[in-house]
Amino acid sequence: MSDSQNPDANSLARTYPRYAGQVAHDHTQPAADAETVPAADVLEPGLADRLPHDLYTHQAEALSLLEAGENVCVATSTSSGKTFVYGLHIARQHYRGEDSTALLVYPTKALSRDQKQALDELYATLGLDIDVAVYDGDTPSNERRRIREGSDVVISNFSGVNVYLSDHALWAEFHARLHLVAIDESHSYTGIQGMHVAWVIRRLWRVLDRYDADPQVTLTSATIGNPKEHAESLTAKTVRVVDEDGSPHGEREIVFWDPPTETDENGEEVKRSADEEASDVLAHLADRDLQTLMFTRSRKQTELDARRVRNADEDLVSTGRLDVEAYNAGHGKDTRRQTEDRLKSGKLDGIVSTNALELGIDIGSVDATILTGYPGTRQSFWQQVGRSGRGLSDALGVFVANYDSIDQYILDHPEYILGDTIEDAVVDTTNDPVYARHLLCAAEEIPLTHDDGRWFGDERLERAVEMWRRAGRMVGRLESGVQYDGPHRPQMDISMYATQSEQFEVRIENGDIDMEPIDRVRAYRDFHEGAVHLHKGTEYEIVELNEEGAHPYVLLERTNANYYTRTLSEITIGDLDRQDSRALGNDIVLCYGEATVTVDYYAYKKIEYGRGDGGLQIPTGLDPIEMRTQLVWVAFPDGTMDDLDERTGMDVDPEVLLGGLHAAEHGTIGMAPLELRLDKGDLGGLSQCRHPELDGPVWFVYDGVAGGLGFSRAIFDHYETIATHTRDMIRDCDCDGEDGCPACVMDSNCGDDNSPLHRSMAVELLERTLPERPTHR
Repeated sequence: MSDSQNPDANSLARTYPRYAGQVAHDHTQPAADAETVPAADVLEPGLADRLPHDLYTHQAEALSLLEAGENVCVATSTSSGKTFVYGLHIARQHYRGEDSTALLVYPTKALSRDQKQALDELYATLGLDIDVAVYDGDTPSNERRRIREGSDVVISNFSGVNVYLSDHALWAEFHARLHLVAIDESHSYTGIQGMHVAWVIRRLWRVLDRYDADPQVTLTSATIGNPKEHAESLTAKTVRVVDEDGSPHGEREIVFWDPPTETDENGEEVKRSADEEASDVLAHLADRDLQTLMFTRSRKQTELDARRVRNADEDLVSTGRLDVEAYNAGHGKDTRRQTEDRLKSGKLDGIVSTNALELGIDIGSVDATILTGYPGTRQSFWQQVGRSGRGLSDALGVFVANYDSIDQYILDHPEYILGDTIEDAVVDTTNDPVYARHLLCAAEEIPLTHDDGRWFGDERLERAVEMWRRAGRMVGRLESGVQYDGPHRPQMDISMYATQSEQFEVRIENGDIDMEPIDRVRAYRDFHEGAVHLHKGTEYEIVELNEEGAHPYVLLERTNANYYTRTLSEITIGDLDRQDSRALGNDIVLCYGEATVTVDYYAYKKIEYGRGDGGLQIPTGLDPIEMRTQLVWVAFPDGTMDDLDERTGMDVDPEVLLGGLHAAEHGTIGMAPLELRLDKGDLGGLSQCRHPELDGPVWFVYDGVAGGLGFSRAIFDHYETIATHTRDMIRDCDCDGEDGCPACVMDSNCGDDNSPLHRSMAVELLERTLPERPTHR
C-alpha cells in the first residue's frame, strides 16, 4: 500500500459543493493481479475440464489440504471465492461417487439462500446432480422430511442446529454419511454468540460420534488477527490456515472524511452528523455516475438517509432525482431480492444498507462504498470497503467519521486502519452459566457418561452434573448415564446472545419491535421505567419493567422526547481472585481474575438536548445486581499520589488522581474495540483511589455479564497496545479543558455522570504503565 494525493480524492474535494477541508487523509491501495493454479492440478481432469476458469492460489491450497484430510480455515478478502473451496470439495466427492453429505452453516438466512443459488449454479456448470437445500425456521414443514432424508447438502444456521440436535434420530442417515461441515463467515462468532456456537459445535460432534461420523471442517473467514486460535477455539479441532490471497483487485482509494462544524439553533458550534454528511456524499458520487453502497447503523437510518439522498439539494445533484433505495433485514425477502437484482443490473444509483450487506451476498460490482462511522472493527471496515469493485475494476471507499473517541482517533491515526494488524476474535468457553445450560441440552440429546469428558472436561463435567442433580434437572450417574429431567426441549431456552436463562422480552404498545431479548443487567441499566431508548432511529420511553411471572418483559412506547436519559450507578467490586498478573514497571501490576461485581442502578437523569447536564436525579426503585465475572485491573502502589506530586510538579489531590484513573478507565474501554472484536457496551469499569483489598489506586475493567466473556482476559493479553492507543487518543484530542469530551474520555453510559475526569493525569498514569516511557512534558 502507498499513500498518495490521489486525483480522484482531490477531484471529489474540488467538486464537492460544500467542501471545506473534509478530506483528513487519503490513501491508494495499488491494483493486484490474480495468482492462479490450473484446476487440473487439484481436481480430477474430467471435473477440472468442466470448470471454465483456473483456481486462485488460496483455493487450490485449501482444496489440497482438504484432500489430505486436514481441517481448513480460509481467511482471505471479500469476494475472493471462498465458497468455491467447500463447494468444489463437495463436488469432487460426488464426482468420485462417494456417498457423502455436507452441512453448511451460515450466519444469516439471507446469506443461506444466496449461497444455495451460487452452489446450484456451480453444480449445474459441472454437470453434477447434487441436491442443495436450506433447512431453517422458514422451511415449509412438508419439505423437511424430504430434505433430511434426501438432500446431499443442507444449509442452516447455528440457532437452528442448536434445536435440531434434539431430533438427531430423524437425521440418522444424513449424520452417518456426513463428511464435511462448513462454517461460513466464522469471524462473526465472537463474544457471547461465539461461546454459544462453540458449545453447539461440541454438542454436534458428540451426536455425530453416535453415528460414527467424524467430518472434516472448513471455515471461511474475513481477515482477523488470530484465525487459527479462533477456529480451533470454536471447533475444538486442529485447523490449518490459508491466508495468502490469490484473488485480483483493482486500484482502491480510501478517503478519510471529517464532517464540517456547523452552528446549531442555539448558536453553538457542533459537528455535522455523519449520517447527514454521508448522505450528501452519496448523492454527489451517484450524480457523477458512481454507483454507491452506503453503510449505516440502523434500519430506521437506512430509510431516513435514502430519503435524504433522493431529496438532495440541487448543489449536490445536477442530473435530477436519484434512484436510491434502503436495504435492511426488516424488508421482506422478496423486496430485498428485488433491490439486490436492481443494484446488480445497474438500475439503482445507490443503496443505503445496514451491515446486512457486509457479508457475502452477491450484489455485483458497485463503484464506491461509504461507511457512516467506524463499523467497530478493522475487519468490518475492510469487509465493507471491499464491497465496491470486483476483479480488476477500480473502487472508492469513503469513511465518514462520527464525533466519538474511536472515529476521531482513526482520523488522527489513519495508519491504524491502513496497517497490517487486524483485531483478534474472542471465543471463551470458561463461562460456567453458558456451559451449564448447554450441558442440560447435551443430556437431553444423549445421556452423559464419563466418556463425555473429552467434550466437556472431566472435573467440570462432574461438578456441573452434581449441581444439576441437586437442582432436580438431571438424574442418574456418569458411570451408567445421566439423563435430563426437566421441561421439554431445554434447547429452546438458549439465546445465542445472552449468558443466562432469565431474559426480558422487549414489547411495544400496539405493535411489534424487532429486538432480541435482553438480560437483567441491560434491562436495569437501559430499560428501567422512565428511560428513553433509541432503537434503529426511533425513540421509545420505557413505561413498564415487569419481573413477575415466568416471562419478564419491558414495555416500550414511541415518544418524541426533547431529552435523553442517563442512568446513574454505584459499583462495588469484591472477593478478588487474581489468576494471572505481570509487572508493568514503576511497581505497577496488571492483574486478571474473577470478582463479585455489584451494580446498583439507583437513579437516572433527564437531560435536555443542547442543554448539557441538568435535571434532578429520579430514583429507579431497582435492587442492586450481583454477578461473578471476569475482570482486569491496573494496580498502582501506595504512595502514587506523593510520587506524582514530585514528578509532575502538579498539585495532585485525591480528586485529580481519581479523575485520571476514571479517564484512563473510560479510555481503555473505548479503545479496546481497536484490538478486539467486541462491543464496548459489554464492558464495565470502576476506578478508586484505594480499594479495600488493594494497597493503592486502581482501575478495573470487567465483563458485563455473569461468568464473563473472555474480553477482560483479551485486554490483559493486549494491554500494552490498547494502553498506547488510549494514551495517544486522550493526549491528542483537541478538546479544551481536563474534563474531556465525547471524542476522548466522556462516556454516555457512565454511571458516575462523567465526574470526575482529568485528561492530563490519565495520560500520566497510562504512560507510567507503558515500556519505554517518553520523557515527561
